[in-house]
Amino acid sequence: MEIDVPTSVAYKCYSDREAIPQWMPFISTVKILEDQPDLSRWSLKYKAFGQDLEYSWLARNMQPIPNQKIHWRSLEGLPNR
Repeated sequence: MEIDVPTSVAYKCYSDREAIPQWMPFISTVKILEDQPDLSRWSLKYKAFGQDLEYSWLARNMQPIPNQKIHWRSLEGLPNR
């Protein structure tokens, strides 16, 4: 996906993980775990083949590089690809 915005804008949008569902329609929720803020629970919902499908996964937020890199690893649920 390519988006014509300054890197700082894209970084700010993705850094606020719990707000991602506001601009990424297939992501239903992102919740940062209160007792472990480096972990987040993600869920997505979509309709396919006449069925509502839902998936969720737990991700560990990795050390970001401001305005360059945001990344995470799936710990359970959907694997990273």
